[in-house]
Amino acid sequence: MTLALEWKKMRRTGFFPAFLAGGLLTAAVPVVNTALRPENFVDQQALPAVILTGANWQVMSMLLSFLLIIGACIMYHTEFADNAMQRMDTLPKRPEDLFFGKCSVLLVLTAGVLVLGGTAFLFCGWKWFSADRIFTAEIGKSMGFSFVMFLPLLIFMTAVSSLCKNMWISLGIGTICLFMTSILQNGGGILSYLPFMMPMKIYPALQEAQAVRCLIISCGETVGFGVLEIICLKIRRNFT
Repeated sequence: MTLALEWKKMRRTGFFPAFLAGGLLTAAVPVVNTALRPENFVDQQALPAVILTGANWQVMSMLLSFLLIIGACIMYHTEFADNAMQRMDTLPKRPEDLFFGKCSVLLVLTAGVLVLGGTAFLFCGWKWFSADRIFTAEIGKSMGFSFVMFLPLLIFMTAVSSLCKNMWISLGIGTICLFMTSILQNGGGILSYLPFMMPMKIYPALQEAQAVRCLIISCGETVGFGVLEIICLKIRRNFT
């Protein structure tokens, strides 16, 4: 019920066409990059999945991360406009239901963009690398892995947006954190597991143990941010 209501509210704002346009732009990255200089990729000796994701995923993940940041900010901006959030606090509806409803919408949209990106990778593999079923399976695993990697960022940004009445504050926080990844992405240690760093992980480039570790940390961060958001919402409702 909550998901349907959130979907209906966002449909009136032009949110979905904008997200679709961003998803198509993200999916166009590997196609355009490979089409403009195919010899730089085809002549490499590595597996096609490793070549394509290694050359394109950093840009694609940055674009999708920015889409999620903007999406989370806009979704809560519509609630804070004209004091709609204050009026909702008077209703017998838990604020965490609203939060998880918005997260569900962003989850569906994220999955859709990843499907577009995976399709673009498959097209590149079939056209320029004569890829086989192994390549298809590898890309499918990679997109599924990336979906889990985006969960902490999605939950974190939705939580920040729910706590900031001014959209520009939450947008500024997200943008600064996102561009900090360009400085930290070559580093290691605990910083490489921050929510804004997780989407940069490239599944074909990871060993099995590293991939499992990333999945566990991502799920842990997602649950942790979700619990913290529930606590913050309860505190805010008790003091407003």
